Amino acid sequence: MIIHIQVLAGVLTALPPISPNTPPGSTQILGVVGNIKWIAGISLLAGFFGGLIAWVGGRLVDHHRFGRLGMIMMLAALAGGVLYGIGYQLINYFAGSGG
Repeated sequence: MIIHIQVLAGVLTALPPISPNTPPGSTQILGVVGNIKWIAGISLLAGFFGGLIAWVGGRLVDHHRFGRLGMIMMLAALAGGVLYGIGYQLINYFAGSGG
């Protein structure tokens, strides 16, 4: 068993080092991913402030349904923002590209 491991180690050390090259089209893919992240961030902000407007409007005219809907929209935007931040960090961690 030890002889097989030593032979395997010798074969692996004889392999040439790998030089990483970026695949063609990777900059365009990263650009698309960046645009999606930007759109998601803007959507979260719009959802939060839209919920704030609905909540204030519902409270001003004493319409409990709109007030509750605005509160739900704001909480959903906050939860989405937390998931957005945590999800991005988790993906970077599992991909091995984050610190």
